[in-house]
Amino acid sequence: MNILNVHQLAFSYSPSKTVLKKISFSLRAGEVFTILGPNGIGKSTLLHCLLGILPINQGRIEVAGKDIQTVNQRFLAQQVAYVPQDYHVNSSIAVIDYLLTGRTPYLSLFQTPQHKDIMLAEKYLKEFKLIALRDRSFSSLSGGQQQLIAIIRALLQQPQLLILDEPMAALDLSRQYELLQLIKKLSRQQIAVILTTHLPDHALMLQAKVGLLNLNGTLEVGNSAQLLTKEKLEDLYQVPLDLEYMPNLHRYTCQIKL
Repeated sequence: MNILNVHQLAFSYSPSKTVLKKISFSLRAGEVFTILGPNGIGKSTLLHCLLGILPINQGRIEVAGKDIQTVNQRFLAQQVAYVPQDYHVNSSIAVIDYLLTGRTPYLSLFQTPQHKDIMLAEKYLKEFKLIALRDRSFSSLSGGQQQLIAIIRALLQQPQLLILDEPMAALDLSRQYELLQLIKKLSRQQIAVILTTHLPDHALMLQAKVGLLNLNGTLEVGNSAQLLTKEKLEDLYQVPLDLEYMPNLHRYTCQIKL
C-alpha cells in the first residue's frame, strides 16, 4: 500500500491566484521524492496542502489509505512528520525537552515522556554528534544546529513519511552530507521522504523520484534520469545551465553557465 496518494490536487489563494493545479502522485514506503523549483513557486504551499494545513480546492489526499480530511491529528502525526523552513523556537526550552515534544502523538493526556522516550532522543543526538547540546536552550543554537534538532524531533514521531521543507538551507557541506546519508538510511528503513529544494544537485545526488513544480502550477513527476535534463532545468529556472557527468561520482552535476 502507498503511504501517500495525491489525486488531482488544486489550490488557490483567491479566484484570481491559482497556485497549484492537477497535481497527482503517489509515494511508497521507502521512496524518496525531491520537489524542485525556484523560490516562490509554491513548494511550501504544496507541502502545507499535503499536511492539511491549507485546505485544497479540489482533489483528494490519502495518507496510509485514509483521506486526511477524515482522520484526527493524532493519527496524522503518527504517520507524517514535518520540518518547516521556519522552525525557530523563541524560548529557553532545553534541547532535550524540545525533542521530547516529538513523542506527543504517542502519549495520553497529561502523560509525561518515559525513560524509553528520553533514550530515543539521546540515541539520535549521539548519531548526529550533537549530544553536547542536550541541555542547552534551543534558542541559543546556531541556525544549522536548530535545523538538525528540528529534524531529530520529527524523527522522534517515528513517522512513515518525513516531509522536509528546504532542509539543506542552513547547513554547511558536512551537515548536508550527513543529512543526505540519513535520507538514504531512512529509505532503507522503509520510511518515505519528501524534500523540497531549489538546487538540482540535491536531486542528482539522491537519484530518486523527482517532481518539477512549474510556473503554471503543475507538477511533472518522474525519475531523476527522465526529468533532470538541461532543457527541462533551464526552462524551470530560466537561467543557462550545464549538466556534466562526473565519472568518479557516477552521476551528473548541475552548474550555472556564466
